[in-house]
Amino acid sequence: MTKHERECVRLCKSAGLQVLQIRYGGKHLKIACAQGVIVCPSTPSDVRWHKNLLSIARKVVRESKD
Repeated sequence: MTKHERECVRLCKSAGLQVLQIRYGGKHLKIACAQGVIVCPSTPSDVRWHKNLLSIARKVVRESKD
């Protein structure tokens, strides 16, 4: 597992997601969680990807509680 993949998994777990597996597909990294699937870039181009991924993960957690 690369540093970027570990960082993506860490961000998902910190948001409250239960990570099941990591899937690779083209330009995107798909993290399968018990609550849903999170798609993140496999080669992030800027520093905003951290905040964007964390925001998406929090939304998935919030929607799964409803």
